[in-house]
Amino acid sequence: MLVGLSENLLLVDLDNPTNYNVGMISGTDLAYAAGYIDGDGCFSINRIKGAERVRDTCSVIINSTELENLEWFQSKFSGNIYPQKEIDPTHKPLYRYELKGDNLDWLLDIARFLIEKREECLLFAEFFRSKSRIDREIYLIRMKELKESYLIPVSIKEPLEKLRNTISPSNYDFAYLAGFIDAECCLGIQKNPPANGSNPTYKIQLQCNNSKSPCFKWLVERFGGQLHFINRSKYLNNRNQMTWRLSSAALYPILKMIRPFLIHKQPVCDELIKLHETKVPLKGCISRNSPNFSEFYQPILNEREHIFLKVKQLNKKGI
Repeated sequence: MLVGLSENLLLVDLDNPTNYNVGMISGTDLAYAAGYIDGDGCFSINRIKGAERVRDTCSVIINSTELENLEWFQSKFSGNIYPQKEIDPTHKPLYRYELKGDNLDWLLDIARFLIEKREECLLFAEFFRSKSRIDREIYLIRMKELKESYLIPVSIKEPLEKLRNTISPSNYDFAYLAGFIDAECCLGIQKNPPANGSNPTYKIQLQCNNSKSPCFKWLVERFGGQLHFINRSKYLNNRNQMTWRLSSAALYPILKMIRPFLIHKQPVCDELIKLHETKVPLKGCISRNSPNFSEFYQPILNEREHIFLKVKQLNKKGI
């Protein structure tokens, strides 16, 4: 029987930062890194069969167009950043962060924060420390199985909705969510055009699409939000997905909590906070039926449109 690291998972002292190669790592750093890796990271183990010998490799890999995110990982955990081959000149350059398995201390500490990829992380660590080619072959098979597991079934939406807001989020949960957002989520403003002579409306919004289920349970338990199932079974080689969405007054207090931990999307977060705070109060304000309301409201509309366009530019994918 293979002994898994999950049986003796190390617990980092969250109140005392640890030095791994480069930077001082706090508990919230580990939580942020876990959220980012769950969103857009990969625990890669491979067996390369060459002409003369078989070589096993293992590395933590993150691909991103946002270089500052990868530089943060490098400053905390070491590793290397490589520019990737340009595919479309209209898109931002793509970079790869790679940390080869020469220091597993932070992996054991980060595993306690991982949601979707915890078992992958532990298998990665077992693969690295194992000297047995037979055991490594088993780990390779198991890793392949894990990467195909937890797919979204049609029946998952109703049970998940019953878990909404059943856990009070901790500071580490907010740090994890920040990492997950920097890696995986869309943070922006939804603008609805005017209807029947009314003014346009602006709504701050956080949205995530994923084809695997563990992250949705974790998100709904701590932050609530709305879930929408996307059935893609009729499309060849397409997985079903779930959309998690949080907006307006439900999102506003969460933005304030995750802001200190965000890296690339912190400027967007700041603008969303500003837009929500332009909301006209229902009480203690000029009546909406007053003939002077339009004059009062126009500067607010102008500010909202300015913020909307700024966020659109910040979120722009192209150069």
